[in-house]
Amino acid sequence: MFQYTQPATHRPLRVPRVLAAFGLLALCTLAAAVAGCSSPARGKVRLEAYSWWKRPSEQRAFDNVLRIYNASQSDAEAVNQVSDTNADAVRGTLTARLLAGAPPSTFQANAGADLLRWTVVDTSEPDVPSASRILDVSGIFQRNGLFDALPGPLFEALLAGPQRTPFAVPINIHRLNVIYYNTRALASFSARNSGRSFLDRDVLCPPDLEARLAKPDSRLDLKIAVGTQDAFALTLFALESVLPAIAGPQQYDDLFHGTPASDWQVPVGQALRCVQYLSRSFLDDRDKNWADALAQVQMGSADFSVMGDWANGELSAALDRGEVDARPFPGSEQTFVFTSDTFPLPRGVPYAAYSEALLDTIASGEAQLEFSREKGSFPARTDVDISTLGERAASARQAFESGEVRKVLATSGLFPPYYPDGELSAKLSLMTQPRAPAETVTGVIDFLSDMQPLLVRWQERLAEGPSDVP
Repeated sequence: MFQYTQPATHRPLRVPRVLAAFGLLALCTLAAAVAGCSSPARGKVRLEAYSWWKRPSEQRAFDNVLRIYNASQSDAEAVNQVSDTNADAVRGTLTARLLAGAPPSTFQANAGADLLRWTVVDTSEPDVPSASRILDVSGIFQRNGLFDALPGPLFEALLAGPQRTPFAVPINIHRLNVIYYNTRALASFSARNSGRSFLDRDVLCPPDLEARLAKPDSRLDLKIAVGTQDAFALTLFALESVLPAIAGPQQYDDLFHGTPASDWQVPVGQALRCVQYLSRSFLDDRDKNWADALAQVQMGSADFSVMGDWANGELSAALDRGEVDARPFPGSEQTFVFTSDTFPLPRGVPYAAYSEALLDTIASGEAQLEFSREKGSFPARTDVDISTLGERAASARQAFESGEVRKVLATSGLFPPYYPDGELSAKLSLMTQPRAPAETVTGVIDFLSDMQPLLVRWQERLAEGPSDVP
């Protein structure tokens, strides 16, 4: 875990302002007889809200939220502190700031481990073995009615410690296991293959898969865009889409909680061999990111891509025109792999009252609706009328609320901060290289097996919680 040294004292940033005020008063008193003196007008307090959103649809979504907040404040202004680097680089900057006790006003984090990593930060203080860098936000939940307004699976992904208290305000819900396909490409594929559809799981992962893998040149007549410049895209494809489609949601959930069934390697191996087979149809897109992959689908240079439904915002015009369509990844219809963009209140944040007010805005139905309108998600709150968001949002919410659909967290919510996901990405990449041998699948399985103790320990840490929070 991360390690920091807890300072003996913490002096709020307001203290120097108070001292400066006394100095100013003294100067005014001395000069009053000559020219008079008045305090200068104070500028607006600037709040930094960190995110890794780079695409225009994503930035517009969060800008809409900040616009609502800024309109409600006369002496504070929140700024969307976006970066042109990737999510990992943004997390690196946040790590440095949070551990140095110089946090931004709030920051984006995925529900689950990506967020809760900040509740169990190891320290070098012997009497404080772990400490939280973010605060319990039960008060914000209480005054905004979030205890009653959030769906159970999402609420659970915000809790840590023996008291099971929430540590962030969620703004939306996304589904990850979605296939985006070119509608003309689907019709063309069906015409070439006796009416068969690549939206059929048995077409993508045929029963005679082993025999096909034994022939190096055997492949589907497909062009699949992944966007492997983004390491997460291959993980999303393999583990968050194909795996639940083949092995099922229970195997997925158990595997990434560190409690897999004794025979887990059989269904997981089947899913990974399907990924290896499909990879024979991957386009060479090592220089393309997830948005580039979707653009290839829209233009028709790729038949489909697999991506979270934030792609709704990226492809909104093409979806409206019917050039592109989307549905749950074939075979995973009864699994909803979800994440949520959440915003915590960092410990020691300057101008805490203004930051809390920003989280109040994020918790509001108005802000959540405007956010999802651009982002392609649906609000975290169940009491928000989403009729203006269209059929896709309504269908996604209906699936999430259905008792027949299993909700499981994305890997970002299950992998602890010390999980070597870079090594996992490298092994998945090796497994999907042209003419990759079968042994590369075994390498991924062995890796997943070796990582089980880390996943078990993470669940224990979440239950223990930080020692500095009652």
